Amino acid sequence: MKITPKQYAISLYESTKKVDKLEIEKRIKKFVDILEKNNDLSLSDKIINEYNKFNRNLRGVSKIEIASNDKLNSETLNKIIQKFKNQIEIKEKIDKSLIGGMVIKIDEDILIDGSVKRKLEDLKKNIL
Repeated sequence: MKITPKQYAISLYESTKKVDKLEIEKRIKKFVDILEKNNDLSLSDKIINEYNKFNRNLRGVSKIEIASNDKLNSETLNKIIQKFKNQIEIKEKIDKSLIGGMVIKIDEDILIDGSVKRKLEDLKKNIL
């Protein structure tokens, strides 16, 4: 049976919680040895992503990615943080293909596409 990145991530989390730093290092080394033995080292990026997602979920924290044409000002960021009651991790992404507005993804799902680019694409569909 093949172990999924999510299963590896949960296993790593469970084996490293509530242990001291020295023990964590030992357990991570063992974990890497297991990945190597199972020929799954190529899954390391996916495992790390799943680990972070699992950890955020346990803490009740959402990951928000905001794509805009330019860096957001602190006032806009603060409004977003307040809406989520500080239970978020924000990643800003500059996307020069966006003419204006922004695209917001929450936990990997696009929830809000308020970009001018999207509005122009919708207008084009309506015209055709």
